[in-house]
Amino acid sequence: MLPTVSGVYGLGIDYSYDVYVDGRDAGRFLTLVAALCDVRDEFTTVVVPEGPAVHFPATVRFQGGEIVELATAVRPEFDLSLCFPCDDRLQDYRDSYLDVVDNARGDQIAVGYVYLSVHETPMPGCWNFSFTPAVSQQSRLFLASPSIRETFATLAIGAGARMCLLDVEEDHQIVVTAGDQRVSVEVPGPCVLLDVRAPLQDQYAELLTKTPAKWIAGPDHEAYAGFVANLEQHSRVTGVVL
Repeated sequence: MLPTVSGVYGLGIDYSYDVYVDGRDAGRFLTLVAALCDVRDEFTTVVVPEGPAVHFPATVRFQGGEIVELATAVRPEFDLSLCFPCDDRLQDYRDSYLDVVDNARGDQIAVGYVYLSVHETPMPGCWNFSFTPAVSQQSRLFLASPSIRETFATLAIGAGARMCLLDVEEDHQIVVTAGDQRVSVEVPGPCVLLDVRAPLQDQYAELLTKTPAKWIAGPDHEAYAGFVANLEQHSRVTGVVL
């Protein structure tokens, strides 16, 4: 059984960790994701472009036993529960909601449902694996938990992902990793931001070269203070990026 959070369904905030992975690394990436998943009885077989199929502990639109070919599927969406090492934010979440059930790993806390959607990007051969929690309270955790952000950073770097961005439904996204570098992992701590209007390839090129950037905003950028103020107002989480 996956944990849910009562009383916060409906319209809300949908923050996501978007990990950009080359197709040739999709199998390695999904294998690492599977290692983070809570133990469950239902699995999906994911056929990747290169390498063996992945026996993935998730359903597809709540159906188990499916076979999904990433190369031909139209934006597949997996339903899963992810386990994270406990920190203060996760412990508060666990203590505050009676229907958060214990997972099979006693030293970690499960967050689910988390929806994992997969789609191609404008960068040839690169896919976006987008992790979005089911409810607003879990989206706030995605923003405010140091453990969750570090887990996604480790996942992205371990799979050789091009970059990992935290989409917080603002004019900028938080850059978590770029190539093999952790960029905005410390919580609370200053962040590097990307303008959502930036062409994807330009984003990635500027992050890697660290040249004077058109699309990148740091704490000294004129847009930074407004981003923080809007984020705190909309998320109702204070002090997460300062």
